[in-house]
Amino acid sequence: MDEAAAMTLAAVSRSQQRRLGVILDGLKTVPFRSGDFQQRDAAGRLHEVALIDDWLVTYWSDHAVRELRIVSLEQIED
Repeated sequence: MDEAAAMTLAAVSRSQQRRLGVILDGLKTVPFRSGDFQQRDAAGRLHEVALIDDWLVTYWSDHAVRELRIVSLEQIED
């Protein structure tokens, strides 16, 4: 998990932390799934962005080491 995502996780309430835990565990079960849309970072790496409940989760799958890299977590508010 990148530092920005970790800071977001640390800053939300315990109930939101538990909810994010469920969301991230769900992503771990299918790490190579496509997001709802994609965006490139400054280095040109393609990130998947998934809208799950009221969270945008930006991630990429590192196929070589079989890891899911969480780049950012952003809560969407109505």
